[in-house]
Amino acid sequence: MKPAYAIAIAAGLFASTGWAADPQNGQALAVDNCARCHDIAPGGAAKLHPPSFAAIAGYRPEEQILARIMFPALHSPMPAWSQWFDRDEVDDLVAYIQSLE
Repeated sequence: MKPAYAIAIAAGLFASTGWAADPQNGQALAVDNCARCHDIAPGGAAKLHPPSFAAIAGYRPEEQILARIMFPALHSPMPAWSQWFDRDEVDDLVAYIQSLE
């Protein structure tokens, strides 16, 4: 990938939509899509594989949470949710995760 193209993608990924994220919608998305693998409850066990949402909230900044949801690490069993969620939904999910800190 050309560097300029990668920068443009990253800039769009982290650009704010200007709307306030909705953690309640993020929780609903987590129940429907993330709870099969992650402990999504407040005060969830701080396991590492896969990490609980409470653990993620404690050690990852917002930008890293967003990037990991959209584009998980290579060879990760986690799907790239950018194929199914729009940016507002990802913002809602990130807001829910951060509310668990």
